[in-house]
Amino acid sequence: MRKRGLLQHGGNMQFIKETKSICPECLKVLDATIFEENGKVYIKKECPEHGFFQDVYWSDYNQYLRAEKFRYDGDGLNNPRTKTVDDCPYDCGICSQHKSHTALAIIDVTNRCNLKCPVCFANAAAAGYVYEPAKEEIMGMLENLRKNDPVPAIALQFSGGEPTVRDDLFELIRMAKELGFRHVELNTNGIRLAQSVDYCRELKEAGMSTVYLQFDGLTSEVYKFNAESTC
Repeated sequence: MRKRGLLQHGGNMQFIKETKSICPECLKVLDATIFEENGKVYIKKECPEHGFFQDVYWSDYNQYLRAEKFRYDGDGLNNPRTKTVDDCPYDCGICSQHKSHTALAIIDVTNRCNLKCPVCFANAAAAGYVYEPAKEEIMGMLENLRKNDPVPAIALQFSGGEPTVRDDLFELIRMAKELGFRHVELNTNGIRLAQSVDYCRELKEAGMSTVYLQFDGLTSEVYKFNAESTC
C-alpha cells in the first residue's frame, strides 16, 4: 500500500470535518478527513487500490478559519453546462453536482507568451501549437458565462499565456464590460505594461479593473526552478 506524506500524530490532532476528495492515481472519489495539527490544516484519504494520501490543505490554521467565515454552499446552477454521465470528476463543466456559481471566470485568450519561465503554471509556449480563440469565440464564452442562472458571472480574468501579446486585448476588455462584467482582471507578467504608460492608460480606459501580476519569489533562484527536476 502506497503512503505519501503520512504524519506521526502526537495527540494534538483536531478534527475539523469530513468531505470528499479524489485519488490522485485513479481519480476515484473518496471519503476524506480535514483536520488541524500544529497550526496547519491537513486533508487525508485512503484509496483501496493506491493507499493512503495526506497533504497540507492550508499552511496556516488561523487563515483557514478566517476564510471559512466566507464559505457558502449554494444550490448550484439551474442551467448546468455538463450532464452527469461518468460521474465526478469526469463530467466537470459546471455540472449539476456543483454547489456554487462562478466566482471569478478565467478565459485563456492565448497560449503565446513573451517569456519562457520554467515555473510557468500554464506551461505557456510549450504545447507545440498556438491556442488563441478568435474574438467571436471569446464573445460566445462571455455570453455563456452571463447566462448562468440564477447568478450571472460578473467577475472575469483574461489569462494565458500572456494576454498582452494579443493586439485586440482592449476590444476584449470593452466587450466584457459591455456584456455586464463589473470586474475585468488582467493576468500578466507586466512586461508590456512596464514598457508603456500609454498602454496602461488604454487598458484602464477600456475598462480593466485589476492587474494580476506574476510573482514567484524574492530571489532569482525560484525563477530557475524546473518542475521536471522533482518528477
